[in-house]
Amino acid sequence: MLRALLPRLLVCLLALAAGAPAWAQPGPGKNPDDPDAGWRRMTPEQRESLWRQMSPEQKIDAWKRLTPEQRQTIRQKLTPEQREAVRQRFQERRENGEVPGRRLSPEERRQLRDQIYESNKARPPHAGKNNR
Repeated sequence: MLRALLPRLLVCLLALAAGAPAWAQPGPGKNPDDPDAGWRRMTPEQRESLWRQMSPEQKIDAWKRLTPEQRQTIRQKLTPEQREAVRQRFQERRENGEVPGRRLSPEERRQLRDQIYESNKARPPHAGKNNR
């Protein structure tokens, strides 16, 4: 439970350290429920420091909240060595079964569905309520 609150808690602590009163109300036009507002106000150094303290689940959640344009901007700033390290980590996870492989094409899904249908049709019915 504490891990889920860690990013927001850290943003509040950073705001307090910067001298912003925690009880201040948001100005007109600002959404008080926007969890990313604090992240956008941070400097890159503050974001990097916070990112190091986040759990893998929190990092994934933060990455998913980024727009495709923001993700692309981040990817473009990576050095070739960093890109290779990311690719290697993802490949290792895929080989260990931690992430799914590529998606099936519509034709492959249709073939798999047909195979499942045929194997279920060939199976004898199991003894259940209606087959006594």
